[in-house]
Amino acid sequence: MSAYGLVVIGGGEAGISAALRAAQLGAKVCLINREPELGGGCVQTGTLPSKTLSNAAHFLENLKKGKRYGIPVVEGAKADYKTILESRHKTTMCEVGILATLIRKNAIETLIGTASFKGPRSVELRLLDGTVRALDSPKTVVATGSRPVALPGLPFDGKTVLSPDDLTALDAVPGRFLIVGAGVIGCEMAFIFRSLGSEVVVVEKAERALLGQDHDVAALITREFKKRGIRLLVQTGLERVETGADGRVRAFLSSGETVEADRVMVGIGRRPSTEELNLAAAGITPGPRGEIQVDERMETTVPGIYAAGDVLARFMLSSMAVVEARIAAENALGRAVKMDYTCAPWGIYTDPEVGSVGLTEEWARAGGDVVIGQCGYNDLVRSCLDGNVTGFFKLIFDGPTRRLVGAHVAGQDASEIIHFAALAVKMGARAEDLKDMVYNHPTVSEGFGKAAADALNKFGQRTPA
Repeated sequence: MSAYGLVVIGGGEAGISAALRAAQLGAKVCLINREPELGGGCVQTGTLPSKTLSNAAHFLENLKKGKRYGIPVVEGAKADYKTILESRHKTTMCEVGILATLIRKNAIETLIGTASFKGPRSVELRLLDGTVRALDSPKTVVATGSRPVALPGLPFDGKTVLSPDDLTALDAVPGRFLIVGAGVIGCEMAFIFRSLGSEVVVVEKAERALLGQDHDVAALITREFKKRGIRLLVQTGLERVETGADGRVRAFLSSGETVEADRVMVGIGRRPSTEELNLAAAGITPGPRGEIQVDERMETTVPGIYAAGDVLARFMLSSMAVVEARIAAENALGRAVKMDYTCAPWGIYTDPEVGSVGLTEEWARAGGDVVIGQCGYNDLVRSCLDGNVTGFFKLIFDGPTRRLVGAHVAGQDASEIIHFAALAVKMGARAEDLKDMVYNHPTVSEGFGKAAADALNKFGQRTPA
């Protein structure tokens, strides 16, 4: 049996983050990955590939604005999907190379195979050739990621019924595209494929798109759906599909309507990939979705076993997973660090983009007295110059203290500039602090100052605590 200071199960962004941090702290680390290539869903099928698609879609949309600057516009310009995928592949290979170099430089041993617990301090590894190895594992970080959830009775076939992970296997943009689920992934893909030329229909069982996001964000995205010709059917489910000899799909909806499509993508969420881990042998009881429960130190109920990333079924964001894994590794090696989600931002790569941090208005009002400050993108010189006037800044301040507790930006560069608001939430910044900042002019970030000034006007004569 081989002894390591830390065994990391999973070679995605979370697992690599844990392995690198542990190696930096002097531990002998073993990283176990199911696939020959590193990166997991983020690099191979999720975050990076989807951003390649998003970049192509945004570029096409921006081409339409060329006339305002006297630049000729090619009417009816279309993107070649195969070329987009080639670009995606180059980006993926570049990132895989970077990760492999980091692993090598930090002397992390990488093993390819399927891992499962034999006990709380031992892991069995089944290699690709069928060989079985037993590993001592005094400390373990589980970061095996997640997989897309299929509808009951409608398995993914990779041809007509697709998961979001299957989109990079398409050979062309579907003429008619049905998307099931108006969550983050569904909304992102709706904008992307509409810009690339698809006729898009989105069905959602809930009463609105982006359930769980701030209601003003969801309302803006819904309006943009309509402007772009994306049909959104809420409180509607997919009952069944029939595939014809020509490969086209007839989708039967709960409303009684039938929608014809070339492809159907089901984006109703993801489930932690923990079935093969034999968690019971380690003494861990997973939750109803297969998720692993951890405390604020990212430690499970079994001392010495930690978990991070999608296996927690919390935010399922690569950005969050990287930090969770780093904290897990540090605690596994004797440090005392806690995970803080209150100032963790997230981005939605729709068109316009969305960036959020902290509380939504609904959550904030349920908890007490709040004041909302707002600024429209049409009030920003930079947005007018760029022709991107759709969107808003929405800042949520605690009434008694005037401290920022939530921020939601929908519009140009939202996923980039939301980090400013995240830091403001972390530092307990007040409305006065944001208003009195000096902002470069003209910039989109000026919206934070204008929204803070709007909130101060609403505060009136209140005295901060």
